[in-house]
Amino acid sequence: MEKLKLLLIVFMVGFSVNTWAQTTVSGTVLDDLQEPLPGASVVVKGTNNGVVTDFDGKFTITVKNENARLLISFIGFETKEISLDGSSNYTVQLEVGANALDEVVVIGYGSVKKTDLTGAVASISAATITEQKKTDIGQAIQGRIAGVDVRALSNKPGAPLSIDIRGNTVIKNNDAGRDGISDNLDSDLSKPLYVVDGIFFDDINILNPADIQQMDVLKDASATAIYGARGANGVVIITTKNGIEGKTVFSYEATLGVRSATNIPDFYNGDEYVGFVDKVLRSTAWKGLFKNGYEGTVADYNGLTVDLTREFKNTNEEADNVANRRYTDWAGDYRKTGIQTSHNLAMSGGANGLTYNGSIGYLNDEGVMGIEGYERYNLSASITKKITDKFTAGVKAYLSLSEREEGSRELFRSTLRLAPTVNSFDPDGNVILFPDDQDGRFTNPYYEDKGAWKVNTKSLDVIANVFLQYKPTEWMSFKTQFAPNIKNSRFGEYRGLYTKAARNDPSRIQSHYDASFKTSYTWDNIIDFDFDITDTQNLKATLISSVYYNQSEYSNIETRNFDTDAYSFYNTSAGLDVRAYKTNYRKETLSSFAGRLNYNILDKYLFTFTGRYDGSSKLAVNNKWAFFPSAAFAWKASEEDFLQDTSWLSNLKFRLSYGESGNDSPVSAYSSLAFLGGADYLFGDTHTNGVDVNGLPNYDLTWERSKEVNFGIDLGIINNRVRLGLELYRKKTVDAILSRTLSNITGYGSAIGNYGSVENKGIEITLNTVNVQTDNFKWSTSLNFAKNKNSILKLDGSLDKETYGSHGVLQVGQPVDAIYGYKNDGIWQIDEAAEAAVYGAFPGQYKVIDQDNSGTYGAEDKVVLGQVSPDWIGGMTNTFTYKNLDLSIQIYTRQGSYGHSEFYSHFTPYNGDDAKFNSLDMNFWTPNNPDAKYPAPEYGNTNWYYEDLSFVKVGNIGLGYNASQGVLDKLKMASLRLSLDVQNPFTFTGYKGPDPETALQNSYNAGYMTKTVLFGLKVSY
Repeated sequence: MEKLKLLLIVFMVGFSVNTWAQTTVSGTVLDDLQEPLPGASVVVKGTNNGVVTDFDGKFTITVKNENARLLISFIGFETKEISLDGSSNYTVQLEVGANALDEVVVIGYGSVKKTDLTGAVASISAATITEQKKTDIGQAIQGRIAGVDVRALSNKPGAPLSIDIRGNTVIKNNDAGRDGISDNLDSDLSKPLYVVDGIFFDDINILNPADIQQMDVLKDASATAIYGARGANGVVIITTKNGIEGKTVFSYEATLGVRSATNIPDFYNGDEYVGFVDKVLRSTAWKGLFKNGYEGTVADYNGLTVDLTREFKNTNEEADNVANRRYTDWAGDYRKTGIQTSHNLAMSGGANGLTYNGSIGYLNDEGVMGIEGYERYNLSASITKKITDKFTAGVKAYLSLSEREEGSRELFRSTLRLAPTVNSFDPDGNVILFPDDQDGRFTNPYYEDKGAWKVNTKSLDVIANVFLQYKPTEWMSFKTQFAPNIKNSRFGEYRGLYTKAARNDPSRIQSHYDASFKTSYTWDNIIDFDFDITDTQNLKATLISSVYYNQSEYSNIETRNFDTDAYSFYNTSAGLDVRAYKTNYRKETLSSFAGRLNYNILDKYLFTFTGRYDGSSKLAVNNKWAFFPSAAFAWKASEEDFLQDTSWLSNLKFRLSYGESGNDSPVSAYSSLAFLGGADYLFGDTHTNGVDVNGLPNYDLTWERSKEVNFGIDLGIINNRVRLGLELYRKKTVDAILSRTLSNITGYGSAIGNYGSVENKGIEITLNTVNVQTDNFKWSTSLNFAKNKNSILKLDGSLDKETYGSHGVLQVGQPVDAIYGYKNDGIWQIDEAAEAAVYGAFPGQYKVIDQDNSGTYGAEDKVVLGQVSPDWIGGMTNTFTYKNLDLSIQIYTRQGSYGHSEFYSHFTPYNGDDAKFNSLDMNFWTPNNPDAKYPAPEYGNTNWYYEDLSFVKVGNIGLGYNASQGVLDKLKMASLRLSLDVQNPFTFTGYKGPDPETALQNSYNAGYMTKTVLFGLKVSY
């Protein structure tokens, strides 16, 4: 009997063990905001048994031991270990922190863990990109990455951005694209290389942030070397979302918000304007005393009388308006609230080696004036299939259709300049076409507000990536991928009958139509090796051959003189006066061979060697090919035995790199060649058409080459709750490509060649801290700071200084975007009248420094006043989380930027129009206000327009709520998030225009800075 009992006990134990072996455990993995975390790894500790969470963050795993422990991990989060307690379902929440160094970073043609990086690379996650609900990716990273300067070029919806990484290496001697006058990014030659899913890309503005999985920014030459010539100005790698194996999951995200003007410039209201006119007339009359040799006094100024009725004499109605204080608020009447809305529907899933992902997105963003607006449709799809254990194939496709309506380029300018004393409507309520005929320069902005002037751009972008990967062994793989890119765009502009351009004259109606078609592709073949040489040494190698092809076609037509105003830019043939017609074709290719070697010893000593051999069709015949090497070393000091007992030290790594990269972007195709152009000839009395040589060839044109040294430190302390990154770099660009201005005697205006050398050197600091962390509350801070010093080291031959435009200079020892002008030393006062007269000046004018003491002002008295690029940039984000609520505040700044304000040049009393137009309310000089910052209003002086453009902006304040698991279970949802974001709510600056970021923008295309309040909803099933 005892034996039978013992046998029964053994049987029951065995049965229970076997029963437990068949037990499955399920659960849900959440992130720090309690949102589902797809792709998280769930492994039974001590085994190879593991699964990955699906799109809902859910997992199911079979365990064989009742004492088993599960390890749950995800890049950027702390690994969590849980003990099984007999339950069948678990909810696990991960926290950001210690394992942030395990984050995978894309480095071009491959990826590595952040802890194994040897170069300067910054990574931005999908959560960071989308959390502020920005309409484009550039806005989402503004102020987020040390050394990446993102600047708005216009405040109108859909406007492009300028993005610079570690300063400007391009010497360019014209205004467009350097000082912001042009908002065409094609003229911004210092922009980085954008790579979207392996495809070289030009305009990331058309991408939907909701489709982005990750963005990686390669900053130093060691990191960018794998891209050779195209990576000279840094590389931005964008990875769109892929599918995750598991059940099909649907998600929907929507925003609805209002956009309104903020930081509105302080112009004179009606009463202030009348007082302003009085001061200008009084000062003008007072100034006449000095012209006649009389030394005026404050008493003389106060004793002068002026007849305002003579000034407001355009119509009896204007004089009546002044007498009855009946004024028109032109700017206020034409500002409005714009509606912004977006929708994004996505699906993802997969099974049996097949994964898929797809999304469709829509954005509509209205401006705050006229018909301004931006509309964008996005469609993305990807599918990957593991055909066999050795073969994997896939395709990604992305489509974007966008339309940007800039509206009138005069509406903003006119509504600010029109005097408040003139009428918009007559007594019967009819629109007055010419409001009191203000100097013949205005039509009523009412018409342009309704669309009389249209500036419209429509673009269709299609990109794709088709790949096949063969992996014959665990340590070797071969991948071939073909990535085409098609861009079809159209620009149209129509200036109708009642615009300022036409002024009710049909012969002045204008129609412009430009069309372009661009086709490009990249074909890469990549071989990867990854194997352990010994137990302590690992070798990774990548070999690449790449071909890039780019072909573009362009056509343009402009006609005028229409018999009716019923047309638009679509019907240029109705214009009887043909002003321009042309076509253009361009083709360029880039062929490359590259290799990268990563050697790891003891997981402490990391070596990276990269070389790339590039050939560009744009350069001279004998200078098309060049080799660009790089090398980097990293030492994980914290892995050394002598630091293992340092409990407070989590990570310490030193990095040192050197790299060279080429650049051919400053030149267009065929720049090394001479062309024939149309010319007129006169033989006796006979006129005939012919051709002549149109431009100088340069048979020595070669690569612009940058050589960069970078030293970096990565430090983590207190279990990585405090993480510090430091970068020091020096980048020298030699053989810099420049278009030199030639003497007229040569018969040519300019010549392109390798004429200069530029240096950028600086420091970048990134600090991430977890300040407070409890069970229910967490406060974290992210800080970044970058300072870059740019200077020209050399200009060719005798050329040591070249001025361009009205306020630009290229000069050895100065920045490439230096501002050049007269330096002021206060304002001439009444008791300095005699001294001022020596220079032909009067009290109230700027006192310009006579640099050469010649007694006159000339070009030799001009000096460098500052630079457009900032002295330093920075950003800070604070995030607070309490249970299911989270609050974030993001701030960024540009300090030390200096420039010639186009806004000031058109909207101040110094534009040569006296008091005919309204003006910014400025602290200008009068005999009664001698300590004013600005000179007397009647003195036109462009020197007045230079201004410090520094600012601090609160970029976003966001509040979010994530539904609890109990609520989700009742609603049968995987996630539910509600959010409220206030974008761009506050700006702190001494600049009096609408936006210091766009101060250099030409006023004909300017607009108000805007604040957007957005409500957001995000759900998944």
